[in-house]
Amino acid sequence: MSLSPLSHALQLAALITAFASIALFLYAVISAPSLVAQHLGLRGFKRTQALLANDLFAQIEPLMRWLSTRVSGLMSPKLRAHLDEQIVLAGDVWGLEPEDCVSLCLLCSGSGVLLGTGYAGLTHGGPFLALMAGGIGLFAPYLQLMSVAQARLRRIQLGLPHVVDLLALSLGAGLDFPAAVRQVVEKASRPDEPLMEELGLVLQECNLGRTRREALEKFVARAPCEAVRELVASVVQSEEQGTPLASVLKIQASSSRSRRGVSAEETASRAGTALMIPLALLFVCILLLIMAPMFMQLAPALGR
Repeated sequence: MSLSPLSHALQLAALITAFASIALFLYAVISAPSLVAQHLGLRGFKRTQALLANDLFAQIEPLMRWLSTRVSGLMSPKLRAHLDEQIVLAGDVWGLEPEDCVSLCLLCSGSGVLLGTGYAGLTHGGPFLALMAGGIGLFAPYLQLMSVAQARLRRIQLGLPHVVDLLALSLGAGLDFPAAVRQVVEKASRPDEPLMEELGLVLQECNLGRTRREALEKFVARAPCEAVRELVASVVQSEEQGTPLASVLKIQASSSRSRRGVSAEETASRAGTALMIPLALLFVCILLLIMAPMFMQLAPALGR
């Protein structure tokens, strides 16, 4: 049954309208302005440093901001809060925002799909390789962010007993707590250490008018490890009760050092148990390498 000219005209009009709507939507998405680069605050400072020090990040940063504008309204508050917490724990790495983290995941996923498709085309492979590369690229930035956050907390916890000893010596020499912290930060051999950066932020917040307790509580929020909590609790308790802070910090440093030794012993004891499975698998492989040729030689004789 043939369609009437009116039906053909209606179908053509519907197709033109659909293509025009899609084209206008794509144009609106592409032409929408990107987020303005932030150069204020701690994250703005870290973003500026990353742009100057990392050429690759400087190349992809405009595209990342453009994509962040599109994904900003699609993120749930829970996801935004979780990513923001991980970025804070990682030391505001690259001055990223939660939207930037999602954008990097999408960019890495797209790059993985392109690389996987190209490799599959060269090797005549299937689409599974492209999908696997895209999946790896999707989660790689998030996993790297978590790895940086955990490594940073470990470095802070390991370096804190030595810093507490220096603070106790400075307090014993007659300095007050802010002056002792400033002395440790200024005389540090590596100012880029996470612990030195955090102590510098504590000093900056005190200079901006925050109380010592508020600055230390923010320190705990940025580095929520056991050693930092105990240090802040000791300083706050000494301030409230009026006890000498130098003696409190000496006790704190001794207990932190003892805890680090116990933790090292526990890790060493668990390492022996964890090595049992690889050693057993290695023993099975060696046994198979020895027994397989013998079995292959005996198999024809047993068959007769």
